[in-house]
Amino acid sequence: MRLVLVIASFAAIGYGVHVQTQAPAPHAMRSPDVADAGAIARGRAVYERYGCSACHGADGKGGFANTNAETEGKVPGVTFVAEGFTRAELRRKILDGFATVGKKDPNGPRPPYRMPGWAGQMSDDEVRELVEYLWSLYPKSETQKWR
Repeated sequence: MRLVLVIASFAAIGYGVHVQTQAPAPHAMRSPDVADAGAIARGRAVYERYGCSACHGADGKGGFANTNAETEGKVPGVTFVAEGFTRAELRRKILDGFATVGKKDPNGPRPPYRMPGWAGQMSDDEVRELVEYLWSLYPKSETQKWR
């Protein structure tokens, strides 16, 4: 009888250790909620009006060449900004821009393109709607994958 209890105890302990050492299920860092369709449409118009698509692409996937930029020598896409920034942080980045772009090769030339700051040029409404549009670019499959 003791042998059965000992074996059952080890089995229970082993199971408990197994459960505790399993990696947690993957989940998105941030599940972006999206504004209404009107704000998104107005944000897309802002994106086009201010020329964001010239560097970030019409679909926001980036790819415009930026020699020696740490982002694979290209202007980065904006489809995943909802993962990396809060809305307030993204708003600040749009207004302040990026003064410098990291170099892939520290001894190489400075990347020629950087994002300008739009403070004083975009209205508060335009910035808010642009943020909503950028949020809407987050792939739906990524949003639904972890829910």
